[in-house]
Amino acid sequence: MAMESPISIGVLSRLPQPDLSTAAFFIMMALALWIESPVIDLLSTSTTLTKTRGDYRVLTKFVLALLALVTAVHVLVAFTPLFGLLTTRFMGVPEHISDAALPGFRIMSLWSACIGWRRFLQGVLIRFGETKRVGFGTAVRMLSMAVAATALYFLSDLRGIEIAAISLMVAVAAESLYIHIVASPVVRSRLEYVDIDESSLTIRKLIKFHTPLTATTAVMMLGSPVVAWALVRAEDSVLALAGWQVASTLLWMCRTIVFALPEVVITLYHDELSAEKLRRFCLMIGLATSGVLVALAVTHLDILFFTKVLHASGEVASVAHAAFFAAAALPLVGAMQSYIRGMLTAHHMTVQRFTAVIVAMVSLALALALTVVLGYAGVVSAGIAMTVALVAELLVLMAAFRRRPALAI
Repeated sequence: MAMESPISIGVLSRLPQPDLSTAAFFIMMALALWIESPVIDLLSTSTTLTKTRGDYRVLTKFVLALLALVTAVHVLVAFTPLFGLLTTRFMGVPEHISDAALPGFRIMSLWSACIGWRRFLQGVLIRFGETKRVGFGTAVRMLSMAVAATALYFLSDLRGIEIAAISLMVAVAAESLYIHIVASPVVRSRLEYVDIDESSLTIRKLIKFHTPLTATTAVMMLGSPVVAWALVRAEDSVLALAGWQVASTLLWMCRTIVFALPEVVITLYHDELSAEKLRRFCLMIGLATSGVLVALAVTHLDILFFTKVLHASGEVASVAHAAFFAAAALPLVGAMQSYIRGMLTAHHMTVQRFTAVIVAMVSLALALALTVVLGYAGVVSAGIAMTVALVAELLVLMAAFRRRPALAI
């Protein structure tokens, strides 16, 4: 899934005004992902709560209502002055960057709906051990993205941001359709039949379980807009935003391996012995991934990737290298967070995750505000601030984890 960003940046860097388009891409995705945040944790909710056919029916009603809501919000922001208000007034984005991001943001109006439906059904597949189908779905998404981006690059006169947005939409729509098709037989054959009236799951219980997860992710997704707020106050805002996005492309590819760990923990945790094995596994993944990042930065192979694969200019690549090195510890911290998040979700302790993210975002905002006040706003300070924020979140999660009750699943 992380291949979407390098494909997008690769196209943007080969078309007119690459630095501006890359900066605009960062703003476009920051807002799109924040609006998408209520549906992201449908994966955890579905994995945890889909036990019977009755549960599935209740979840389906809830999911469809949620998808309609986030789509309406995206359309409202995209086609009213709200977009300019959020970007230029609240985030402080220069108007020419905001204007460049708007067409792509409008194209992505159905982004959250496709993501949400896909994550809901992926949770069902994970619950019943059908993880290979999830992997195949990602392959479908990546292939669709590559084909759409290549075709539009060679056969159209569209702007880079429009090509990137259309390609992203084609990719998530294709994956959502594929997951819908392969999940249907699993729903029919693997879910024990229980009439909806006999299901222990109700909309009220579902809202109580999912709302803290949604609030957690919504606050967490404020990270990108907050970082953008700081970067636009750097000496060269376009260069800072473009460099951060280029660095984030490779960083995201390396970090994604730890993002799937909570669902692994939720599914495979049964007792203290399995918990210890899962903890070791998550720690091993985090150490290995951060180790790879450090090796890439020390050998300057990251710069080779930025210039040769993403086609970034030497100036942007240099800024991206600094950002990449500053954020090298993120996968290790993220892996340990993922382990504890999975354990807390398995024990239905979702409110504690929200508290931890609040602490993280406050820490991030304060750290970035300090860099702006002191005149050190830039990609290095942003990478350090993100690391500090994630460590603060991890400490809160660890404190909550020590107070966990007996197994609740």
